[in-house]
Amino acid sequence: MRWLWSGDLSLVTFVQLLLLWRVSSQGIQPRIVGGTTTSQSAVGGYVVNLRYDGTFYCGGSLVSRMYVVTAAHCVSGYQASRMTVQGGVSKLSQTGVIRRVARTFVPSTYSSSRLNMDVAVLRLQSSMTGNNIATIPLCSVQWSPGDYMRVSGWGTTQSGSSQPSNQLRTVQIQLIRKTVCQRAYRSQDTLYASTFCARSSGKDSCTGDSGGGVIYRNQLCGIVSWGLGCANANYPGVYTSIHRARSFIVSSMNK
Repeated sequence: MRWLWSGDLSLVTFVQLLLLWRVSSQGIQPRIVGGTTTSQSAVGGYVVNLRYDGTFYCGGSLVSRMYVVTAAHCVSGYQASRMTVQGGVSKLSQTGVIRRVARTFVPSTYSSSRLNMDVAVLRLQSSMTGNNIATIPLCSVQWSPGDYMRVSGWGTTQSGSSQPSNQLRTVQIQLIRKTVCQRAYRSQDTLYASTFCARSSGKDSCTGDSGGGVIYRNQLCGIVSWGLGCANANYPGVYTSIHRARSFIVSSMNK
């Protein structure tokens, strides 16, 4: 899920509480706010969902037939042996292709209290192939404030909801300057070099979209990480930059 931060809490306390909430409640799932329904064939087939003991809880992107990129907060504290990845589906109720997770990789610089380097790599037990399944390349293009990126997932459609969307949804979000984002959150400490921010009026990623890919020019350029509420005009969404995480991703895939 994407972390939703309450301004009345310190970021450290907020993340700790959310971690407890996530473990104790298996219903905190994802969806896109203000987007439209879509399908795997329309978005490109790279979108997968993560399940723990069979229950959906996060998104991810298939970057090779054996590896998935997601958010570290979707992996940290979870047992790989109880995780599965589902691909090739537009609806959560479909069967698709399911692969067990063999191993998870999380950066040593990842902080669960600060959400720095919120990226993880999953190695599957066997190659993921089948209908409506494809891979997406890691970002090698540059972007600028004002550019639009696309996010797809099964997350909640409104802030505060815990009900995932059965149908895959997609939305376009607009990149903003880091300084604007820092002013919004009144802090430079929570916005690391590994992050970028985006927002669009009434549109956003939300709870359960965590770990999903942010796509620009048909490349994986970001990962859904956290934000204060969903589609809140005053608080942009915060995303992990693939440019900053690329070396970790590549080295993990080479292990």
